[in-house]
Amino acid sequence: MSPPPVIAPSSALTQPLRHAARTLCAALVFAAAPTFASAASGCLATASYIPPPPRALAMAALARQEHTAFGSQTMDAEGRLTESGYSEAEDTRHPIDALPAWQRVLRYWRAVDPSSERLPSLVRFGAPHAADRTRLTDALNQASAARLQGLGVGPGQGLDASDQRALEVALQRVAVIDTPWSAAFISWVAREAGLGADEFVFSEAHVDYAGAAWQAGIDEAAGRATPQALRACDLMRTPPRPGDLVCHARGARGAALDGFGKIGEWLAGRPTGGAPLPMHCDVVVGVDGAGFDAVGGNVLQSVTLRRLAFAPGTRLLDPSYLPEGCTAGRSACIDRHMSRQPWSLLLQWR
Repeated sequence: MSPPPVIAPSSALTQPLRHAARTLCAALVFAAAPTFASAASGCLATASYIPPPPRALAMAALARQEHTAFGSQTMDAEGRLTESGYSEAEDTRHPIDALPAWQRVLRYWRAVDPSSERLPSLVRFGAPHAADRTRLTDALNQASAARLQGLGVGPGQGLDASDQRALEVALQRVAVIDTPWSAAFISWVAREAGLGADEFVFSEAHVDYAGAAWQAGIDEAAGRATPQALRACDLMRTPPRPGDLVCHARGARGAALDGFGKIGEWLAGRPTGGAPLPMHCDVVVGVDGAGFDAVGGNVLQSVTLRRLAFAPGTRLLDPSYLPEGCTAGRSACIDRHMSRQPWSLLLQWR
């Protein structure tokens, strides 16, 4: 069931409220020691009293649009796949007058680096290290029939234009599969919603914009101005709104960063572009009394909507989604399957 539409109030009403919430957030954190509890109070004030701004709603709408274009792949509140969509490298299945899946992913990458076509870059072929797509494409260009004939090679040698294009497309589709693109998806949604480079870190790594949001919270606490559009909040203590991002760390390192304080300590000491940290983030696209829907890219090789439930009687994520939330198999535990992750961060629109 689709969530009810969110209606944005007039700017005349929301601007004073938004300013008051930002002031309250800074005051709550700055007036006392900068503890996670006081920071959570500021995040809670925004979540409770400030509607999501228009660009947040635009991000939610764009994420829903891409979910539909990818065939509406969906996971239920227990983390089970209930509807299968189109995979990232598909070429033939797509809505009429819409780009096929692999071309949509290429478009996401353009949001990360609009001035270059180097991304996605990885082409894996069984060797210890992946090849670089742009270098392989350059090698193809060297083997074109037109170039070879210009060097004195006889007719019929080298790649004609159609063969060359077919191999270039094949390399692009392989790179789409081999290069993780979930952060590129978030970057595209943010850029299309109107965010600028001073407001959001467009990156192939979630950790870069998550770190910027963490720093924005530190700046607010210190009374410093920040242009960043998002701040980092504790997901387990802050209700999400449409357009916010819900995030978790992944992999062996991510398993150790399974809480807001732990991942925040790591983010605070990392510069943008610093040490890698595998992460994943989804865009919240709808909220109701029982939970929220979130859309993410490169989830089961598609753009996938997942349902996440609130704990009974609250507007907070149910702890059963966390790895240690409950013991699977017990009668009181709901197994969340593929949605059981170390969820920790809410990147909240300021």
